Amino acid sequence: MRVPGDEKAAIHHPGLKGRKDMHRPVLLGLLLVAGGSAASPPILSRTLPNGLEVLVVEFPGSPLVTVEIAVRNGSMTEPPEYNGLSHLYEHMFFKANAAIPDQEAFLARGRELGLEWNGSTNTERVNYFFTTTTDHFSDAMVFMRDAIVSPKFDPKEFDKERVVVTGEIDRNESNPNYYLYHEVQQHLFWKYPSRKDPLGNRKTVLGASVDQMRTIQERYYVPNNSVLMVAGGVKAEDVFAQAATLYAGWKPSAENPFKAYPLVTHPPLKKTELVLVEQPVRNVTGIFEWQGPSTVGDNVDLTYAADLQSTALQQPASRFQKALVDSGQCLQVGFSWSTQMNTGPIQLSFVATRQKALGCIKAIQAQLPRMAHPAYLSAEELQDAAHQLQVDRALENEESSALAHTLTFWWTSAGLDYYRTYLEKTKAVTPADITRYMKTYVLGQPYVLGVLVSKDMEAAGLSRAALQKLAVTVKPQSGPKREPAR
Repeated sequence: MRVPGDEKAAIHHPGLKGRKDMHRPVLLGLLLVAGGSAASPPILSRTLPNGLEVLVVEFPGSPLVTVEIAVRNGSMTEPPEYNGLSHLYEHMFFKANAAIPDQEAFLARGRELGLEWNGSTNTERVNYFFTTTTDHFSDAMVFMRDAIVSPKFDPKEFDKERVVVTGEIDRNESNPNYYLYHEVQQHLFWKYPSRKDPLGNRKTVLGASVDQMRTIQERYYVPNNSVLMVAGGVKAEDVFAQAATLYAGWKPSAENPFKAYPLVTHPPLKKTELVLVEQPVRNVTGIFEWQGPSTVGDNVDLTYAADLQSTALQQPASRFQKALVDSGQCLQVGFSWSTQMNTGPIQLSFVATRQKALGCIKAIQAQLPRMAHPAYLSAEELQDAAHQLQVDRALENEESSALAHTLTFWWTSAGLDYYRTYLEKTKAVTPADITRYMKTYVLGQPYVLGVLVSKDMEAAGLSRAALQKLAVTVKPQSGPKREPAR
């Protein structure tokens, strides 16, 4: 499971007490939950007549409250001429609107309310939040309503933000790993690559218009495509009452935006491909990437197997880590699936020394068929992985603002029913489910092998020709083979 932050999300932090919307990474050690319980606090829900879903999680006694709105938007909605404009729209949210005359007034009002705020743009979600003390809750609700419902898109501010967004592109392009990740995504989702690129490209952003912002607003920034999330020291009935009054005038679209503008269907890869990227690096970084399952459709059950397997494989004592890292073949390895409703990618990443990079790739390819064997992960390892996911859930529940961000992520990319039953269903995953997941999406399936090298690594045998020989589809084991003892 990879969530925003892991999928190279475009992050906006406007300055005034801003902070990144980051989610905790998967923990490598097994922690214990006191009493064995990771029950989430009650999530109270009400849908307004205009289709806006309002979620509330009460944290009695907390002096803080987070008011957040998320929209099903992001790069999944972007044809090439709009690539990066969901991100640009996010920046314009923190500007003038019908109630706030200009940027200076927006900042001044934020200071008056003691707000911490931020927003982020990912593949399938754009979210905005304000965190403040509970005595400013009502004002924060009004402030959020004005920003989401009536942005001005002032032309002068718009020109400034186009430059700011291209500055974020520049910062990403200063990181060698960006080029590897970006090029692999371009090949994996070869027909519609813009739909998996939330950062966007410089040319499109610089050529963006206010009319395009209005188009995004009219299509996606509607109540029947949004969720209002409030978490903290508030009463649910107070939240529902204020939301009903504040958003009564926010008009819904005539139909679900994704019926009017359906998501694309990503066609499968035609063959396994090599992507070789040259950057000034000292070690070799690589990615094997497949098109994986989605949180909607026929194979939703395999998404739970994907997450449980990934969590188990991350443990330092796993057969996977011992075979590839403890053996000295690779410096680091990881295996994960991105939680998405529109074809989540499966990624096996590695880091190796230049001398051992070819051996690391071969060792990974030899390990993949074994990972589908029912005995590759023991019953105890699967139990521990399920427990680890409980720990992660318990940690998310500790802080109201973190929980708000988590819930809007799940609401947009999977749905709350998926979230509510997630721990139960991952706990029920069997070795046969993991085998089926590997055989459905990994073994025998074409993939993209991306390798990040420096120009001088060819002398160490890392030529395109040598790497191309390794870009072959990995087949399942031909017959029943007994997994060796640990």
